[in-house]
Amino acid sequence: MSISMEESEWSQPKKRAEFRLLFEDKKTKITSWRFEPGAETGWHHHNYDYVTIQKSGGRLKLENEDGAVKFIDYEIDKTDGYFAPITHNATNVSKEEVRVIEIEYKI
Repeated sequence: MSISMEESEWSQPKKRAEFRLLFEDKKTKITSWRFEPGAETGWHHHNYDYVTIQKSGGRLKLENEDGAVKFIDYEIDKTDGYFAPITHNATNVSKEEVRVIEIEYKI
C-alpha cells in the first residue's frame, strides 16, 4: 500500500482493520481490507489516487486531517474514487463487518 502508518499514541486504534495485498506491479496496487465492528486503519497518508469497490454492507467513518468527518454507507459493488494526497483514519461504525477492495494507481 502507498500509505504510511503513524505510530504516535493518539493514532493507535482500539482494533486494527486487516488488509491483504492481492496484486502489485509498477503501476497498480490492489489491497483487500476487512474491518470488524469498531476496527480502524489508524491515521495514514495516501500518496496515490485510488478507487474502492465495496464488498459488503456497513458504514465507515472517515476522519480527515483538516477535521472534516464523512460517513460512507456501504453497498455491495458500489464504487468510489479518491484523489491523493489524503491523510485520514477510517473506522467501522456499524455492527457488521465491512469489506472493501482498494485499487491504487502508482502513476
